[in-house]
Amino acid sequence: MKPIRCTTMLDYCDGPLLFEARDRIGGHYLAMTVETSGGEDEYAVVGVEPERLRQFRTGLVDLRLLFEEAGEHEWFLAKATALDEPLNLRPQTSALSRSGLLPEEGFVLPYMPTGAFVLKEAKARNNLMLELVVEPPESATGHRVRVDTYAGLLNQVQTMMKHAYRSVLKELPSSYQPSIRPSEAVLMDVVVPAAAGSMRVVLEAAHPPDLLGGSEVALALHRVDTFFENAANPDLALETAKHHRGHLAGAYLRLLRFLEHRETGLSYSWAEPASEQANSRAVSASEAVALAQALAKVTSLGTEEVAFAGEFMKVNRDTRAWGLDTGTRIETGKVIDDGPSLNGLTVGSRYKFFCVEKIEAVEGTGRETRCLYLQKFERE
Repeated sequence: MKPIRCTTMLDYCDGPLLFEARDRIGGHYLAMTVETSGGEDEYAVVGVEPERLRQFRTGLVDLRLLFEEAGEHEWFLAKATALDEPLNLRPQTSALSRSGLLPEEGFVLPYMPTGAFVLKEAKARNNLMLELVVEPPESATGHRVRVDTYAGLLNQVQTMMKHAYRSVLKELPSSYQPSIRPSEAVLMDVVVPAAAGSMRVVLEAAHPPDLLGGSEVALALHRVDTFFENAANPDLALETAKHHRGHLAGAYLRLLRFLEHRETGLSYSWAEPASEQANSRAVSASEAVALAQALAKVTSLGTEEVAFAGEFMKVNRDTRAWGLDTGTRIETGKVIDDGPSLNGLTVGSRYKFFCVEKIEAVEGTGRETRCLYLQKFERE
């Protein structure tokens, strides 16, 4: 009989329900409790490819499909009173699909970190800490991640946090004096670039906390949490995105598209030094796909309307490009489709421009470009 050992507990309730195991030559297995009697548990066991295990952990396939696929070729039963000893596999001759032991449809693992590590680190470092966890395809066979996936993840998360922080500041009284400038592009620093796990990255707030241990970065993360708390319900998630329509919603959509492209979900936990428990949220790979598709149907989800006044500086009537000196900077842009003609404007005169502002990501750089499209204008 072939022995296997439990390596990772996946589900537990008054006893082991589901776990990963390995044999002596490194083969991967998934074991599920099917009967408990007299202090002894019996498990249905199937061999599973590492990539399929990863897909199960990220919500791309459910448990029944995993067992159905593997059980068509070979499956086993094993008994044990404890999992600290090897389990001896007993090969079965009939198909698993006819055994009556298949799990119900729809069971997937909760894609959520515990938060214990980041809570401990926040107190030890006396600063806000954030932990990110992803499971891209390359992590199925070892602790690894592609360079562009790693860099893209950090850029996408940092960008969403930046827009979340600016979104919160807009809602605070004008008398509020933030300790971090709204134009600040970096809110977090990587302090553990590749912790043990499928792919874990640990970040620390780039700015020290106040005298009470609080961090303004928490304002941004609380706002980010609102986007992820309804990840399993596209309708509610869509309402949240519409409520925060603008650059923040646009950054959220770009993050979801990134996860979809990389075939991974995202889970995260964060805590401040005074936190009693960590704040944890997650979106599985399948949820990211559904959310990205739903949000992409919303017209102008990621745009904002802005207005500014200044001296009309330049115009290109062929390309419909323009420039306006506001006194602090020269704003440049183009006329929106079906927008006003620039023929009546006089260089050197003052106007107030009403524009649609779009933020577009520069592929592969993590940078963003700001594009202005003139909707209408008034002479001052």
